[in-house]
Amino acid sequence: MRFFPVLLLFVLSITSCGRYQPADDFPPADYNGPMPNALSEEILETIKAGQDATALVDQLGALEPADLLSALDTRDKKLAFWVNTYNGMVQYLLTRNPELFDDSSSFFSTPSYTVAGHLFSPNEMEHGIIRGGENRFGLGFIPQFFPNKFERTFKIKGGDSRVHFALNCGAADCPPVEVYEPETFNEQVDDRVRKYLAKHSEIKEEGGKKILYTSPLFSWFKGDFRDHDGIDDFLVEYGILTEDNKNMKRKYTDYDWTLKTGIWAED
Repeated sequence: MRFFPVLLLFVLSITSCGRYQPADDFPPADYNGPMPNALSEEILETIKAGQDATALVDQLGALEPADLLSALDTRDKKLAFWVNTYNGMVQYLLTRNPELFDDSSSFFSTPSYTVAGHLFSPNEMEHGIIRGGENRFGLGFIPQFFPNKFERTFKIKGGDSRVHFALNCGAADCPPVEVYEPETFNEQVDDRVRKYLAKHSEIKEEGGKKILYTSPLFSWFKGDFRDHDGIDDFLVEYGILTEDNKNMKRKYTDYDWTLKTGIWAED
């Protein structure tokens, strides 16, 4: 029986090491390829304009991991790139083949979009990269145990709970798609959070007590909001509650999973 702990330690040691290394000099003087952040933005703008983004999607898939790692050298670049890329993936796939959403579970779990040579499913990109390597079913409290090399390299450490109000999953209640730029990511995503919560939150009085009805995103990813000291403080920060009533009882509304692509953020 002593063999099992040794084997477990060996497996953990293997999965905890091994990452792509950044390119020594990127971009080199003779580089004429796309810069990843600009490419992620262009894919969204092309889809928004009703044009075919296939050539751009192919460029995204052909990026070298080392070059991508070098280009994403700040946290805001990482967040803007991966949020844009997730939204681009969902919009690209579902506008071309809306029937994929007939089985939404299969859609989210099936690898179908390539970034720097790695074939992603929406779930893998959201949980393994954008949420920082969180277990899909762990409510934000349990990490993934065996991330692959790509996830180990590119995951956004610690995640960012605000992305839940920026990621568009192709359904009617998903947040609208905005084209995020690294230089303005924080301002843009803060604005998205405020607008989404204002639309999807309502205080009602029931039995003489006030109850906040708000998005079930909070219940699905409870642990993620620890980066803002919890859901209560998050709701205060974004103007839904105040310090005086932040402990108000919450109920979560139903989520409309009807397919609806092309939900773009208003200028």
